[in-house]
Amino acid sequence: MSDLIDLTPPLKKRARSNSNLFGPFLVYEQLGEGGMARVHRAEHAGAQGVQRTVALKRMWEDLACDEDFVASFIQEGELAKQLRHDNIARTYELGQVGDTLYIAMEYVPGATLQQIMTQSRNAAGAVPVNVVVQILIQLCDALTYAHGKGIIHRDIAPANVIVSKAGMVKLIDFGVAKTRTSRQTQVGMIKGKLAYVAPEYTYGLLDRRCDLFSLGVVAYELITGQRLMIADTPLETITNVRAKPIQPPSRYDSQVTRDLDDIILTAVQRDPAKRWQSASAMRVALANVAATLPRAGRADIKDWVEWAFTKQQRPEHSILRVIGELEQSAMATLPKKPEPPRRPKMFPASTPNPTLPPVAVAPPKARLIAPPAQARRGSSAWYLVFAALLAGSGAAATFLLG
Repeated sequence: MSDLIDLTPPLKKRARSNSNLFGPFLVYEQLGEGGMARVHRAEHAGAQGVQRTVALKRMWEDLACDEDFVASFIQEGELAKQLRHDNIARTYELGQVGDTLYIAMEYVPGATLQQIMTQSRNAAGAVPVNVVVQILIQLCDALTYAHGKGIIHRDIAPANVIVSKAGMVKLIDFGVAKTRTSRQTQVGMIKGKLAYVAPEYTYGLLDRRCDLFSLGVVAYELITGQRLMIADTPLETITNVRAKPIQPPSRYDSQVTRDLDDIILTAVQRDPAKRWQSASAMRVALANVAATLPRAGRADIKDWVEWAFTKQQRPEHSILRVIGELEQSAMATLPKKPEPPRRPKMFPASTPNPTLPPVAVAPPKARLIAPPAQARRGSSAWYLVFAALLAGSGAAATFLLG
């Protein structure tokens, strides 16, 4: 604890509106929280009054007396301070104000991969394959650097990857990172998100290849739009991690090449000896695939993400209208009442119906790599069945299932 910076303010300062003071920080809105700490956007008054926006991570006060949590938090700060790479969010300082430990980190405005995947699934459609490959290449660069420093992240997951507003991919949250010298973890003490951990890690074994398995799961989900390992309970999720059959990503997206299939399936091999042995090797393979795809740089990633978040989710009344149409189709098999006389046609039988001109649709920006409509994933029929059941539409569900 002697290495910590004690920044308890000796004098009272006036905080700006919608903020509060914490040592030399003006603290604003909360960005997230977890079992160990919460994170806020904050401004740090540095030397000569220079303001710097940071992501301020503060340990929960009631954990200050727990030696294990305190040691883990300090280890995170000390490990993360060693890392200086474009694809890793920087850690500026580890300190303490009163009884509260904090880590001041680089604030990266942008969306997490988790948010991007949700928007893709609900509104924007599939993330273009060339964009996915470029995101994965940047993550391989981050892991190559961290592993070179002897640091294993242990929590590679969509929530811990941010795509900045400049199209830069940033790996964040080394809160459960571990040095390579510690090769085993106590069984039952898995740290990280269960749906992304490597199978051997669930038995207490740990090395850098665990991060590559996690990256493979992230890659699979980015490309397919499907959750790979998640289940209803933690035990079922671990069972999936250890034994669930994994289909090639091309099963869900025909644009996925055999080479890209092989890269991802190699990353999620359950035998670490058959997996990619380094992030740099996986990066080389991804770069070879990227060379066969339309070029996508950081500006293209930025443009697609911005475009994706302009798309609105399907309004509820549209879903209900479709369900209504399905109900009408189902009812068509039932006995019908006599129909009223039809109105005469507006056109003679010999005259073809007039053809309406096509509706002009404004194309996306030149750099945009928007997926075609047919690339949307998932079974719309099953989706409608689920929606019908929620709406109490037994007829529609019976029609589709029968």
